Amino acid sequence: MSSRLRRSFAAPRRARGSEPALRADKSSSSAALRAAVLSVCLLIPAACTGDDEPGEGPDALATAASDEAPEPLETAAPDASVASFEDESNVLNVAISEPNSLDPMRVQDPASVLIARQLYEGLTRWDAAGERVEPAVAEEIEVSDDAKTFTFTLRDDATFHNGDPVTAQDFAFAFNRIALKRSGADISYLLELVRGFDDVNSFGDAKSLSGIKTPDDKTLVIELSEPYANFPSALTNPSLVPLPEEAFEASDDFSSEPIGNGPFEMAQPFELSAPVVLKAVEGHFQEPGIEGIRFLPFPDAASSWIPFTNDQLDVTEVPTTRIEQAREEYGKDGFVPLLVGSYYGFNLESDELGDTRKRRAINLAIDRETLAEDIFAGTMQPPRGIVPLGMPGFSDDVCGELCEFDAPAARQLVRKLPEDQREVTLEYTREQPQKQVARRVRGYLRDAGLDVKLRGYPFGRYLERLSDGDQSMYRLGWIAEYADPDVYLSALFDSDSPDNHTGFASKRVDSLLAEARRESDEAARLRLYQRIEEIILDRVPLVPVGSFRMFWAAATRVQGVEFDALGGFDAAPISLEG
Repeated sequence: MSSRLRRSFAAPRRARGSEPALRADKSSSSAALRAAVLSVCLLIPAACTGDDEPGEGPDALATAASDEAPEPLETAAPDASVASFEDESNVLNVAISEPNSLDPMRVQDPASVLIARQLYEGLTRWDAAGERVEPAVAEEIEVSDDAKTFTFTLRDDATFHNGDPVTAQDFAFAFNRIALKRSGADISYLLELVRGFDDVNSFGDAKSLSGIKTPDDKTLVIELSEPYANFPSALTNPSLVPLPEEAFEASDDFSSEPIGNGPFEMAQPFELSAPVVLKAVEGHFQEPGIEGIRFLPFPDAASSWIPFTNDQLDVTEVPTTRIEQAREEYGKDGFVPLLVGSYYGFNLESDELGDTRKRRAINLAIDRETLAEDIFAGTMQPPRGIVPLGMPGFSDDVCGELCEFDAPAARQLVRKLPEDQREVTLEYTREQPQKQVARRVRGYLRDAGLDVKLRGYPFGRYLERLSDGDQSMYRLGWIAEYADPDVYLSALFDSDSPDNHTGFASKRVDSLLAEARRESDEAARLRLYQRIEEIILDRVPLVPVGSFRMFWAAATRVQGVEFDALGGFDAAPISLEG
């Protein structure tokens, strides 16, 4: 089967100021190497404890978050000399990390993704609640009975910022560019279900995807190699947008002055380490309610907090030390779940982890709430299952007792194990907070009566062990590029998935996954995924550790902003008071 349009937990959603996320090389011969270990400082840098070695027991760690935020960098403050507007009071000032690129094919870091969402418009988008896919440039979407062919009819009023109409050929050009092997695009896997992908991406023999056809300027047909009724949700990704081929080919540096088709356009060329300034596009079908946006780079959320409280910024992330202050002064509408999960996987093919009682005992022995507070300063929330909060189809009771902390029950299960089956090898990468989490978990498991060995590896070696199937109990994270339970359940538990590192295999689950991918009725499809999740958890192939939250704050003058589980917001519906 395909690897199901998923993303390992990597750079695209890391927070401002964090270290680059650890990611497998896309060029690796093993697709399994796309799975990645949770990055240094994970999503929120302030959520990590310091570098001191933690103790051995469950109570040994204390958060290292500081009570005092550092002063902001002077260069990061809004600069009046940057692209002025006729009505400065109608310009949204947003704190971001430094964006790496505005080329849709290279958009991965959080700041670049947020900007791209304003510059470009794809075939589909998520509604304001983040629950349903709705047409964007595609005015109509027709799906074949076998859920393999999708016909998109484009809006007549969709244009690029240079005035050229958006055509089906512009989408085909952009998608082929991403898929081409020589492009080396990390996000090319988003198109791997399109027929002919391997010919273009793996072998490099073909120059275009055979599954993409353009019968006329306003009709785009995409044929898949296997059924996936919810394919339009994958097309919400801000990388899967049209490019004006003629203007692109004529440009010396398209990434500096990109020509998009979204509700905002570049007001000045893009430069690294400089503010990114966008202006509203007159006559755009989204009808933006503000005159422009200034995206202002800051090194971290602590540095942007003071300018925000001094009314120099309209939107910022909240440092973990200021969450309660933000809640009291600005409300909690910006406190949103992210489609990001963390888990410990069990290698079900290893002798050490073959007993379901042991795997269940490990789950019950871990105090996830304390783990989330002590090490991640509240940016992680305890799990309710495999599918994270914020995802359509999320169920708050699917995990049940398995996700509850019950040390006495864990000890009772361990006592039922033969003495020679009470060992566990816990593997992790040597960076923080992986080491801290591993030592804390070791304390919990020792309290349950298990003999725990820690094995730390360099990142590359860790991935090799996963690829070779040599791991025992291991920790990974998973980030969804779009809101569909299939991104988690199919990628991690389909018998043929290259990212199924647990070795979980179930003909029943495989059959239900295939049925869910064919199902066009949304409610029926989500019920299938909930049933699949129940079956998987009953086999206990993993320890759900938690999912993550993003903390945004918006000034009281900002109206109509909707922060979503994908880590950002769309600016077109926003209006500014005063």
